[in-house]
Amino acid sequence: MNEDTLESTAEAAAGGDTAALGRLMHDLQDYVYRLAYRFIGDPDDAADATQEILVKVMTSLSSFEGRSKLTTWVYTIASRHLMASPVRPVEESVVSADDYGAWLDTHLQPEDFADATSEAEYRMLCTEVRLACTAGMLLCLDRELRISYLLGDLIGMDSPTGAAVLEITPEAFRKRLSRARKVMRHVIADRCGLVSEQNPCRCSRQIQPSLDAGIMTRTEQRYATQRGVTGPIATGTLEEVARQLDAAEAIAELYRSDPDFLAPDRVWESLAEAAGDLIA
Repeated sequence: MNEDTLESTAEAAAGGDTAALGRLMHDLQDYVYRLAYRFIGDPDDAADATQEILVKVMTSLSSFEGRSKLTTWVYTIASRHLMASPVRPVEESVVSADDYGAWLDTHLQPEDFADATSEAEYRMLCTEVRLACTAGMLLCLDRELRISYLLGDLIGMDSPTGAAVLEITPEAFRKRLSRARKVMRHVIADRCGLVSEQNPCRCSRQIQPSLDAGIMTRTEQRYATQRGVTGPIATGTLEEVARQLDAAEAIAELYRSDPDFLAPDRVWESLAEAAGDLIA
């Protein structure tokens, strides 16, 4: 959905067109969910946050004046909501970048996981490990750095736009982004095999430790079964990532190579129920 279409739909929705409001919320839900999922690190909590954010967008639509792109305005509402929301258990589970990296290092198995019942299960478990691990990497950043990194490196906002969203100066935004990249470099340097073939850590070698720690189970994959994840994700070096010389840029490219995570069906169902006759 391009920006012009979104804005024309928003204008119609603000004018009382219930069908347009329904289309707008439907089109925006995935934008919001992807940010919420990356920020929170848990699919279920991200779905709840997405519904809450969309309600705020819907009830504030009349205040949108078109001074920025509609998606920028939505990301502003979403960022404020996420930053003010309670800290979730999954966020508290990642104490620091040092501790996270140490866990990966000390639990790395010398051989690939060999207990899968089929190739399909093996690939699914590898995908689950990758998505859980990259979610954990983001949680190594404190909230200020995390939201700045998501807006700057993953969504691609320039400093003035990112600063406006977070209500800080462009210089402060650049400093936060620089600090976030430094932390991410520290987490992945000489470690993540997705970034470089020479690095030791492999998703397939973290399956058993993740099962043992209760991070994942063989019967239920919370990350790999999200809408938008249509198949196994490669666990070897990604071609585009390999071309990046800077580790922070490499990990950003790794995140950008992830599936287009889609909001769970329950987000739309709950929003439609809450909106009642406002959405056609």
